[in-house]
Amino acid sequence: MENKEKEAIFAWLNEKGIPYRAFTHEKTDTLPEKLLNDAAAGIENATHCKNLVLANRQKTKFYLLTMPFGKRFKTGPVSRQMATGRLSFAEDGILEGVLHTRSGSVSPLELIFDTEHVIAFSMDEELKEAERICFHPSDETCTVVIERDDLFEKLFPAMGITPNFVTVPPVEE
Repeated sequence: MENKEKEAIFAWLNEKGIPYRAFTHEKTDTLPEKLLNDAAAGIENATHCKNLVLANRQKTKFYLLTMPFGKRFKTGPVSRQMATGRLSFAEDGILEGVLHTRSGSVSPLELIFDTEHVIAFSMDEELKEAERICFHPSDETCTVVIERDDLFEKLFPAMGITPNFVTVPPVEE
């Protein structure tokens, strides 16, 4: 099945000279499944991310929050750090209209489609320490792996964005 958004992301990464590895796999929903896919692809020490598109109460400001896959979003602490009213999940129209993707496939890679910078980007502080970071390029059956330095020194500057770092509280046992 053709995915023109995924192909546009790969073309953009190649045009900007941003190194990455990509591999295809079955759709996965759990971290152990993701790690098995990594092992099969020869990927080590990679951090998988959960990506949420959020909106303020008035639905006038939008945010992409990227955090380690194992963390759980709690609106209160993150909303306070982002200096906004209570956040909720954005409508699918934002995902499709601005980021050209759908729920489950969104990642910072789709910010290349947000040419007017409608969506502010926030990242969990913990990802600064990740050796490699994994995203879906608008396709849940494909994973793109980017080295941390390439992410922060090449990808984000090429997009013209600076992440706002927040601390997503760890999952309480």
